[in-house]
Amino acid sequence: MIHPLAAMATCRHNWGGSVNMIEIGFGKKLTIDAVLAVAHGAQVKISARTQKVLRNRRADIVALIEKQNLPAYGFNRGFGHNVNTAVPPEQLKVLQLNFVRSHACGVGEPLSVPVVRAAMLLRAHSLSLGASAVRIEVVKQLVNFLNNEITPVVPSFGSVGASGDLAPLAHIALGLLGEGDVFVRGVRKPAELALKRARILPLTLEMKEGLALTNGVQISTALGILGYDEVMNLLKHSALTTALSAQVLFGSDDPFLAALHELRPHPGAKKVAGWIWALMRRSPIREVHRPYWVDGEVQDPYNLRCSAQILGACYDLLEEARVTFEIEANSATDNPLMLQDSKTGKFTKIVSGGHFHGMPIATKIYGLVQSVCIMARLSNMRCVRFVDEARNKGLGNDLIWPKLSDAERAASSGMMIPEYVSAAITNALWGAAMPSHLFSLSTDAGQEDYVSMSAGLGLRLHEMIPRLQELLAIELAYSGQASAIRKVSATIPTRAVPKEHIHNELLRDATGLARSVERTAAFKRQFTAEVDFKFGYLWPKSKRKLSGPCERALREVYKIFPTVKRDRSLSAQLSKLAKLVAKRSLIKSKPF
Repeated sequence: MIHPLAAMATCRHNWGGSVNMIEIGFGKKLTIDAVLAVAHGAQVKISARTQKVLRNRRADIVALIEKQNLPAYGFNRGFGHNVNTAVPPEQLKVLQLNFVRSHACGVGEPLSVPVVRAAMLLRAHSLSLGASAVRIEVVKQLVNFLNNEITPVVPSFGSVGASGDLAPLAHIALGLLGEGDVFVRGVRKPAELALKRARILPLTLEMKEGLALTNGVQISTALGILGYDEVMNLLKHSALTTALSAQVLFGSDDPFLAALHELRPHPGAKKVAGWIWALMRRSPIREVHRPYWVDGEVQDPYNLRCSAQILGACYDLLEEARVTFEIEANSATDNPLMLQDSKTGKFTKIVSGGHFHGMPIATKIYGLVQSVCIMARLSNMRCVRFVDEARNKGLGNDLIWPKLSDAERAASSGMMIPEYVSAAITNALWGAAMPSHLFSLSTDAGQEDYVSMSAGLGLRLHEMIPRLQELLAIELAYSGQASAIRKVSATIPTRAVPKEHIHNELLRDATGLARSVERTAAFKRQFTAEVDFKFGYLWPKSKRKLSGPCERALREVYKIFPTVKRDRSLSAQLSKLAKLVAKRSLIKSKPF
């Protein structure tokens, strides 16, 4: 069985970066792109200052504890609610080893290699900032694993996102010790064997180091960062499907004018409106119905007209998440942490705090979950419109191919059922959107009584992403079918022209109708009378095209999902379209 996470971001070509070496450590800053680069295979090196800083600070704190026999949590005391249990000096290494072994008790299918690599990088960088008092050897071991493509097998479930992602990070630590299983370039094998073949010695833990390896929410953050990257891809595809659907449903591009969005300048709405405007620019199909008298429409439905505001809110949620994830990536997350002693100037002030708590990450992951659900419903509503003959502006019932005979049409379902599938996906995503961070469970005999559940949210986000890929694939299929129908349709359905002014000679000559409209003021005054869409405005074949970027996108869609002229099974082709969304090839060029 392949866990859903294993399907996410496992191929390096899914990420658009080209960075080959990332430097971490004291005085360095990690970016989201750097984390993504390492997740997908980039190498890592430790900054020159880091080794000296870590050696000095480790020596200072160890000397202080041993000289004064201080009771120090993480160094010579038990863990969790065993904080008051003293541990004799000869058992301190055993304490750390037992800590890692006992905490490595996760269950479920393994997390993907990119997620674990990102977590290893994040933990290495956090420890290298010098506030955890670990030896440089601990950081080096993590980097050696990354550079030799050795990735510990980490079960999905076990973290509550407080006191760190304890169980999953313990599985990473277990691999560093040469225990448990690891993936080596995708192949699962015993860690002991992998280390021997790579000529890497197992790590031997000393005071605090087992605790330090697990006392952060790097699994949650890795899930968040990789999820952010995937959801941003889906947001760009949502802008693309908006531009496609707007054109084939004879929607307006005015709602995406830059000047309009300056009047309500939310950054996300401005960004997304700019994308959609650029995607619709110079669209022949849009230009031909720009005058009111062509189709008689005053306003588009919200699923088109408000899409910049709707998707823009998702963009803002994504940006908030990116900022938080980047702060977390460059933070010292551990307990206890070492602060500078004001008297000696050394980093020997041991402070127990809450920098291992995942709530800052949980809330932002939930923002990504919300974004997925918002995009899903928007796309689903357009799918609903596509199959509705009363609202799809002449595309016919269920987008059945118009060139079929009446008898063939009567026996056809066309693209009826993909809309059902879109509804099923939307409902499933809503069901997965429970705000787990609001439902804390007390752990550790009440000592850890308010946890974040950040890792669980991250897991669910990654399970939701393929579903939204499939839903957007369905909308791409509808847009492709609708565009093909428009290209073989001689008229644009119109409400603008009252029935008594529809004449055969005008229907035969679209140019003549336009001239009549422009000449006759009395004729214009009657345009307010609405009629149904049985009447049409003739348009030349040259005007039945979408904008350049959208035509190019549809050419890729048609390679996978040809026009449905007769009923066929659509499942395999929709799945392939979803993979096209995941590959990102449709959004590689401007305006994204």
